[in-house]
Amino acid sequence: MLRISAAVLAVFLAATAPALAQGKSKGKGADNPGKGNNEITTEEVIEGVTAGVLDAVLSDDERKIINGYFHEHPDAVGKVKELPPGIRKKLARGGTLPPGIAKQALPDGLHRRLPPRDGQHYEIIGTDVVLVQTATKIIVDVLKDVLRGS
Repeated sequence: MLRISAAVLAVFLAATAPALAQGKSKGKGADNPGKGNNEITTEEVIEGVTAGVLDAVLSDDERKIINGYFHEHPDAVGKVKELPPGIRKKLARGGTLPPGIAKQALPDGLHRRLPPRDGQHYEIIGTDVVLVQTATKIIVDVLKDVLRGS
């Protein structure tokens, strides 16, 4: 029920934010309001709501473990290819995995170092490590560019 409420809230915010933002440009011109210094985008609001409701973002410890592992073992997953920009943009909290996207499981040595997560699993997609809800395939969190240069 909580997840349904979060989804409804996210859709409501996405639908109303552009209407609320009209006429609040910060010197960018009436035809191109843009993002002012203190304004938050709709995507950032949705990401924050999703992260807060799911309460499942990667902890600082998990981020350190993942980054440290790939720093120590740069060839742990072999050669990885960066995703095209359009597909990479879709890898965001609250989104779903694009169909047919190439993904890999974490190496066993890394997976054993991380705390268990009920109903969630980690995947390597391009140069990113993604935490995914197993049942729904909803992206819970993304650790970007962990494998850049591998």
